Amino acid sequence: MQKILSFLPGIEFYLKVAIACTVFQQILTYFWADIKIALIYQILLYWAMGSLSFYGIGLLIENGIKLHPILAQKLNARVVKVKEQPFPAFTLKGVLLGEMKSLVAAGIILYLAPEVHRGNGLFLNVGWFLMRIVCADFCFYISHRLLHRKSLLKIHLKHHEFRDSSSFVAGHKSLLEYVITTLTDILPIFIFGYDITQICAWIIVGNAYNLEGHSSLSIFFISSDFHDLHHTAFNGNYGIQDFWDRLFNTLNPPTKQLRPIFPSNYLTWSDDYDVG
Repeated sequence: MQKILSFLPGIEFYLKVAIACTVFQQILTYFWADIKIALIYQILLYWAMGSLSFYGIGLLIENGIKLHPILAQKLNARVVKVKEQPFPAFTLKGVLLGEMKSLVAAGIILYLAPEVHRGNGLFLNVGWFLMRIVCADFCFYISHRLLHRKSLLKIHLKHHEFRDSSSFVAGHKSLLEYVITTLTDILPIFIFGYDITQICAWIIVGNAYNLEGHSSLSIFFISSDFHDLHHTAFNGNYGIQDFWDRLFNTLNPPTKQLRPIFPSNYLTWSDDYDVG
């Protein structure tokens, strides 16, 4: 029974992602209902949603939540202390290169992926997003674990320049790793097809949990110091959250946050899942 309960935080994460994506998808559908959007505008929308949400959410975390002493202390997920590091400053060249990569990736993805119109049913969309996050997490787990193999580690080392971490470390990676992680993330789109409202909702929520996961905070999606431990210990915790690591025995036991926003943590008492 305890073994089954230990998977609850990962399942809670999947459900949160699926429900949050569905909420955003419903909002986008309200504005775009019955409007046929040409491919070029779909590409621009997808790229714009990704860029605006990445910088917007990242700045909110770093320049809003982290600079608020009470919130920063309450939401802090870091347990293992590391030496503070200066993070790379934003430069015009860096931002422009990043946006060019994102725009090219958006164009390739939407040009090659099959467009599917599924309708706007709530349960249909929750189910689609649930399949999407479980599949995406599995793909990320496999590729991330492979990138920690000695023969491929050089590709991943740029991302691991930081033991200390901030939200924007999520985007700090080599070009080859960017290609690999992008392919990993969009593989489910080629499996399930895409609807423009669904993938725009997905990229907003995906940026939210990715930025949160690198921020050393537990805000809404990330219920522990799971990925923070990956950066400080450099091994284990290869998934987005602990479901696949727990299943394949690569878990570096995280410290769970006992707060109402993470109810499943109160139900897990496994010895390999520390209580903060």
